[in-house]
Amino acid sequence: MASIQRLLSPLTGRVSYRVQVRLRGYPSRSGTFRSRKDAERWASSIESGIREGRHFPHALARRTSFAALADRYVQSVLADARPARRSNAKHHIAWWLARLGTLNLAEITPDHIAQGRDALASQPYVRAKTHPGKDRSSLAAEYPRSGATVNRYLATLSHMFATAMREWRLIDRNPVAEISKKKEARGRARFLRDEEREALLAACTRSAWPALQALVLLAISTGARRSELIHLQWSDIYLDFPSPQAVIQTSKNGDPRRLPLVGKALESLRTLHSANAGAHRFVFPYPSGSDKPYVAFDAHWYAALAKAGIADFRFHDLRHTCASYLAAQGSSLLEIADVLGHRTMAMVKRYSHLAEGHKAMVIARMARERGL
Repeated sequence: MASIQRLLSPLTGRVSYRVQVRLRGYPSRSGTFRSRKDAERWASSIESGIREGRHFPHALARRTSFAALADRYVQSVLADARPARRSNAKHHIAWWLARLGTLNLAEITPDHIAQGRDALASQPYVRAKTHPGKDRSSLAAEYPRSGATVNRYLATLSHMFATAMREWRLIDRNPVAEISKKKEARGRARFLRDEEREALLAACTRSAWPALQALVLLAISTGARRSELIHLQWSDIYLDFPSPQAVIQTSKNGDPRRLPLVGKALESLRTLHSANAGAHRFVFPYPSGSDKPYVAFDAHWYAALAKAGIADFRFHDLRHTCASYLAAQGSSLLEIADVLGHRTMAMVKRYSHLAEGHKAMVIARMARERGL
């Protein structure tokens, strides 16, 4: 409701009218006018404007559904994102749409987000492992979502609201910023012992997919990610250089990266090159002959693990294996970060205990040179 106060200036004797408009749930607005009629007219306009949602930021939020925000975000923000990020973000958004899709942006509170966070953490997800000759559904297993996974869902939602607030002016706050994240476990650092490595490579030589051994050797010797290796093309491989190398055109952090090719990994690539370089564009092509990388090679990978008798091991752990071997032989954390393509040192801290011997040598050399 509006209140109008008659004011009399003690200096000029002039009369004016001060208006204050208050409606529950909205910030008050005030103004001063020369005539009461102007004051009443302004108050009426403001009151109707508030009710129609013309004067405050959350008016747009009331008129914009979460589903509309999600659609705009996918069409604009994710349009230029890397395929992996776009795929993951769409998966996260689909989950939030099922939970918040009936609400408009003004109705979504931190409590809604917190309840969604807890529901997500309590819901197991199904991951099926495929093996040659076995039914995929019979091998499906349920896994609890980790704190890190839940936080990735929250991060996608938070970026949606932050974009709506800062760029599109649809809301005046980000409700995700007002809740706490899940605690994340320390990064996994499972790596192959020497006898496990030999058993796995031997199993790979007997694989129904001949290129599996080359892929595993590359992963161990370069520390590259699965997606980086499986999308390599022969045009990215330089076998005849004085220092043979492979070039990752676009890595996870968006930068190109060079992978030195040495030892058995180099030998296996030379063998693959002589066998199929002229017939296929990709280093690891789809077995059927399709012009695309063999992304879904999991059946052969799990079969090799089973033959080698290796449990609790994922393909990504080959990257940890490379880092762990480097640390154990005396490489610094900075060198490990450079090999793995990390921009910060935080991700390689998990290998610090393996580099203690190198640390001792560095300190001993400093003490010797300084006479300490």
